[in-house]
Amino acid sequence: MVFRAVDENLGRDVAIKLFSSGSQDDVVRFRTEVGVLAGLRHHGVVSILDAGVDDSSPEDPRPFLVIELVEGDTLRAALGTRALTTRQIGELVFEVAETLEYIHARGVIHRDVTPSNIMIVDYRTRFSRPRARLTDFGLAIHGSIPRDPEGTTNGTAAYLSPEQVRNEPLTPASDIYSLGLVLLECFSGTIAFPGNPVESALGRLDHDPELTDAVPERWRPLIRQMTAARAADRPSAADVTIAARGALRADREDDAE
Repeated sequence: MVFRAVDENLGRDVAIKLFSSGSQDDVVRFRTEVGVLAGLRHHGVVSILDAGVDDSSPEDPRPFLVIELVEGDTLRAALGTRALTTRQIGELVFEVAETLEYIHARGVIHRDVTPSNIMIVDYRTRFSRPRARLTDFGLAIHGSIPRDPEGTTNGTAAYLSPEQVRNEPLTPASDIYSLGLVLLECFSGTIAFPGNPVESALGRLDHDPELTDAVPERWRPLIRQMTAARAADRPSAADVTIAARGALRADREDDAE
């Protein structure tokens, strides 16, 4: 659960993420998120301000995180209410890829890049534009951790990489695959692998995601590369930022003609 609160010492609004004390999974997620976020300093990552355990009820102590309050819509909410322009989509994927480049360079794999974990923040200044920020590092791992325990798969089924479905050792390429599915969904308006969690997860083992006519020709090669079945065939986050910047520049030049 996440609550809006006020830091009385600093006089500013914050968000408090409260974990259930009864779930071992929540305790693991709490420790993971604290450890990962404490070492990250990037404008695309929501900052951690404090962490601890609420023991006001001794029989029910609950871990909590105090994090920067990010006001805006999730990408999931935005996709449900309006169609994004090609430029907005391109800027979004550029910013998320830039954030992934930063965390990957520090040995962190997010493992749950989804529209629900991307916030679109509008700072509402005259010349600013909405910015994308990556949230929820509860499933993140350092690259030295090989994989989940036998028989478990962490992440959101519709956005898992093939290697996540197979419970194979992960690399940063797993996040790139997930971002590729997010990019495809932004253009097409539909989830690439629909169905119940099992159907959705297994679908990507049978076939590549379909690129509908709604996907602009200029962006199709990048999406195909990002969603390649083999992790080794996918671009790095840095490569995605370069490709997205180039596509955005070409789009602007077309608009100017």
